Amino acid sequence: MMDEYYRYEYEDNGQYCYPHTHILKNKLDIRDKEELFKVEQELSSARYFEIVKRPIPGDFSLQHLQAIHRYLFQDIYDWAGEIRTVDISKGTIFCLTQFIEIEFKRVQEWIIQNNYLLDVDDKEVMSKRLAYLIGEINMIHPFREGNGRAQRVFIEYICKNSQHFDIDFSKTTKNDMILASKESSVLNYEPFEELLFKCLVEI
Repeated sequence: MMDEYYRYEYEDNGQYCYPHTHILKNKLDIRDKEELFKVEQELSSARYFEIVKRPIPGDFSLQHLQAIHRYLFQDIYDWAGEIRTVDISKGTIFCLTQFIEIEFKRVQEWIIQNNYLLDVDDKEVMSKRLAYLIGEINMIHPFREGNGRAQRVFIEYICKNSQHFDIDFSKTTKNDMILASKESSVLNYEPFEELLFKCLVEI
């Protein structure tokens, strides 16, 4: 499980991982993958509760997502908030590094064109819009690790900003999120739509 969590199918291990391992270099110099997984979860969860209470302001740009990621993982990774510099894949190839900023700019333009989802007050429509949004951001996968957690905060902020919905990701499972992500990689957003519909809370 832990190997799968940290291992990407192609990358320059020497840059992000300790030599001859799939263990990410970290500020605490933890060399055991089980321990690192546990500590990373604990530290990022504590930071998550902080930014739920005090949201990080931004314009839903890549820089905004970077600020969220930096806050979540500041205690454990030197590269928290930095765009990855290696190409990675997990079953599917994520956005190549040279296109990350270009592709996210396209996503931000979509958000602007859709008026930051401020006009959406129908739950089914909101689930469809968010499914497309999270699917696209996931395929860009801007960071070496921690993409899912940063994306969920980004989506939570979008929902709160809409003033019509909140979203509770505890109503789904990590496995369901992974399966929906895989389907969105082939432009099938229905699993994400169903998942997000269950998680959306009307205000």
